Amino acid sequence: MTKRQVGLAGTIAIGLASMLGAGVFVVFRDAYALAGDWLYGALFLAGLVASLNAASIYQLARQVDRPGGTYAYARVYRNDTWSFMAGFAFVFGKIGSIAAIALVFGEYAFPEQKQIVAVIAILVMVVVNVLGIQRTAAVAAVLATVTTGFLILAILLGASFFRMSSTSQVSLGGNLPHLRGWGIVTAASIIFFAFAGYARVATLGNEVRDSKKNIPKAIAITLSAVLAIYLLLTIVLTKVLGVGLAGAEAPFIAFFNELGLHLDWLVLAVASAASLGSILALLAGVSRTAAEMSHDRELPRFFAARNRFGSPWVAEVVIAIGASSLVFAGRLSWVIGFSSFSVLFYYAIAHLSALGQPLEERALPRSIAVAGLILCLVLAFSVPGPAVWVSVLILAAALVLRRLFRVDSK
Repeated sequence: MTKRQVGLAGTIAIGLASMLGAGVFVVFRDAYALAGDWLYGALFLAGLVASLNAASIYQLARQVDRPGGTYAYARVYRNDTWSFMAGFAFVFGKIGSIAAIALVFGEYAFPEQKQIVAVIAILVMVVVNVLGIQRTAAVAAVLATVTTGFLILAILLGASFFRMSSTSQVSLGGNLPHLRGWGIVTAASIIFFAFAGYARVATLGNEVRDSKKNIPKAIAITLSAVLAIYLLLTIVLTKVLGVGLAGAEAPFIAFFNELGLHLDWLVLAVASAASLGSILALLAGVSRTAAEMSHDRELPRFFAARNRFGSPWVAEVVIAIGASSLVFAGRLSWVIGFSSFSVLFYYAIAHLSALGQPLEERALPRSIAVAGLILCLVLAFSVPGPAVWVSVLILAAALVLRRLFRVDSK
């Protein structure tokens, strides 16, 4: 039986390390280029979707303590087909996220050899995870502390230098693409990439002490903290950089340079730490979902193998191999869109699962799950690039293969 090793503080650390990862260093620039002065609207929409998702996860986690997150919830409140789709979307979408974030780390740490460095980062984080979830929480706590401290420093410095940015508040006309209504929704889907980490808290299940109490509490605390940080970051970045935010290759380096503080080394160090924290937390959540799918024979049985530390080491290794392979696949920009689509689809199934809960198990009105389901689908089908049709085709192929495998296995 799995040891319950992580308390509330460790669970919060994993959530913060997941959410305050590499995404925060890129999403504001791309979202601002799409939404312009409506960036606050895009942030609000992304935060609203994240909050609705957290509400349904909160309600589900109060009743189900099995690892796997939405995969486990759908198995209880829907059926094994919906459960498989949730697990598939999470596992394969996050393999792409691991690869993309590892490449971000490589670009910051050693751009000349970014692919090799990315693979090394993945392998090192696998070793940490294989040594047990307690060590994962300890490392995540350090990385989350460093990243959170850096972002708070940026907020405080930006607030103290607002007077320097007063001349940068000019019209966006001619500097940004023409804003269309759907551009705000697409921007929200990009920002949501930086919100998605709290799902990994739910995937830990009974590896958290008193999980039915601590997982919902950790999700609420983590999301509230991140919402506040992202709102304040949006304020200071737009005030200090103005329209320059849309074209900044490294927004935080440009931000500090605008303030007259040349802290490139600090930005590079923290961005690297944040990337490692994201990879670590991603590996922990994805491997445990894969292990649960293996228990249910949705994946080969060897994915369920655990070592003496309670870690699903085979799943960790296979996921690492998949992510490392994607690192060398060339252009990975489409992978980020695929990841966003997969995560939003995953949360849509979470809302469906919440709608399937009996009245006596509900802590929140059904309207929350209905609104969350609709908004998840709206954002999912607004992600940039070819992610929508590619993701739908891959999911359809996975369902066909699953059907054939089950028929052949009888």
